[in-house]
Amino acid sequence: MTVLAAALATLAGCTSWQRVETFPGWSLHSEHPNRVDVAAFQRAYDPAFVAVESVFGPFRAPVRVHAFEEGGAARGVGAVQEVPGIGRARVRAYHTRGAGPFGPAAGVYASSADPGTAVHELVHARIAEIDPKLPLWFEEGLACVLGDGFLDGDRWVVDGLACWPLRELRARTPDERELARLLAVRAEHGTDLRENVLVHFVGWAIVFDLYRETGQVDWRAWSARARSMGVVEARDRLLRTLAPQTEAEWLARLDDPDRGVRMATAKGLWKLRSEAVLRRLVERVAREEDPEVAVALSINALAAAGEREPPGRLAGRMWRTVWPVLRRAELDDPAEAAAVAALLESFRWRGRGDPNSALDALERFWAE
Repeated sequence: MTVLAAALATLAGCTSWQRVETFPGWSLHSEHPNRVDVAAFQRAYDPAFVAVESVFGPFRAPVRVHAFEEGGAARGVGAVQEVPGIGRARVRAYHTRGAGPFGPAAGVYASSADPGTAVHELVHARIAEIDPKLPLWFEEGLACVLGDGFLDGDRWVVDGLACWPLRELRARTPDERELARLLAVRAEHGTDLRENVLVHFVGWAIVFDLYRETGQVDWRAWSARARSMGVVEARDRLLRTLAPQTEAEWLARLDDPDRGVRMATAKGLWKLRSEAVLRRLVERVAREEDPEVAVALSINALAAAGEREPPGRLAGRMWRTVWPVLRRAELDDPAEAAAVAALLESFRWRGRGDPNSALDALERFWAE
């Protein structure tokens, strides 16, 4: 979300940043070098650079990544913001192109080492080098599509189906007048929080439709289309993305032979609040042989049931399927294995244990 970038960048410019470490193509900076988890940022940003450069080509100059600690100078980063008429959103990071000698340094400002967020912000950093005058909706759409995925080892697997924008746009589909206004927004324009979020959502929906057409990210061809795209074509693409068959088509990816694709597809499906999605998740859990993918499917099924209470038979089937999977889960990371056990205990003994703490440790399986 870039809506807060100007205000947060002002705070960032007043911060004393110190270089913590230098890596090929980027450097890590912090207010307090001894408090930043360098290894975590490297695990997130190294594959993110590979993913972004594979689409846009190599960066021309090294990128500065600024790691905020919780409660640091830019307290808005990492905080939950209330978006009028939409709900809560977390500002995980932002990118700034720099604001002159007295402003903040150009680069990424992040509150956590999240690979999807890293990809999203690095898209902005690369576009700032290539073509900073691309339409804002198109730039945000590219960042949203590419930033939605799963880090499978050191490989970023793009999924692209962003479930929160899909759900919200279905509930509040912009009419042609509002759509025209959102397409006209530029980065230098002042926007309120709601309008900025809607620019992200609409951009994602249009770019996602382009992505479905080609099956790959052909951003140069798309950028030519974006510059001349009128409201009629934009609305047609928006409505195709919002059509019911969209998730039916994408759910087929749960059967992909690539485990990374299955993981990337499963993550975030709970946000659709769909009984059909829950049925599909449960059906796939019963056949899944990869232990990590099985955990991801199970956690997303639980979250989906929490968003929308399923009918009795489906709820019973879900528990009969998911419970044994989580109880027998074999995860390589001891912290994640302990979190799965804690999550089960919180369901087994209502009121005992904190499921939120367990879910925080398992974020890579469900957070989109």
